[in-house]
Amino acid sequence: MRFQLSTNMGALLSVFIAPFIGLISPFHAIQILWVNIIMDGPPAMALAFDPARAGLMTEKPRPRSAPILPAARLRRLLAYGATMMVGTLGVLWWAQGQGDLERARTLAFTTFVLFQFFNIFNARVGSESAFGPHLFHNAKLWLALGGVLILQVVAVHWGPAQAIFHTTALSWSDWALATAVASSVLVLDEIRKLAERLVRPHLG
Repeated sequence: MRFQLSTNMGALLSVFIAPFIGLISPFHAIQILWVNIIMDGPPAMALAFDPARAGLMTEKPRPRSAPILPAARLRRLLAYGATMMVGTLGVLWWAQGQGDLERARTLAFTTFVLFQFFNIFNARVGSESAFGPHLFHNAKLWLALGGVLILQVVAVHWGPAQAIFHTTALSWSDWALATAVASSVLVLDEIRKLAERLVRPHLG
């Protein structure tokens, strides 16, 4: 649920804020549908095959009065969504300034898809590093993510798909930029987790 909510929040913020800062809409409707299909489909379902975290069965049940989304988790979702918005609109602003609107929107679209690729690792663990021993324990998730990358390349570079998704081919440097920007959602959350792990012993 965390993964889907942060994805939707990032998309809504990006679409809502763009016109207020002089940008074109970052996505066509078909592109938003594409994100929902390829990311909320196989990758999200593959998360169910992650092994249970250590000590799960010894934890006390949550009180019935506890909110579905605790304040700390809601803050994280807002942070994920805001990071996606800033990154997506940032590359859109940069590319739009170069005059090719179709390329600008394709770059924003691809950056947003890659944000979901990295964000799924945030959704796997709440407090431990995403790069722990469990990183490669879910082969189905890696297969799903590999499929997402292939499908996104097809959507951007294959002629018939370009006509459907209103995309244009990106250069290697465009892909590198999209990847670097999108990875920020994972890097920032790793910094948060590290800070919490360093502070936790002093609070206990």
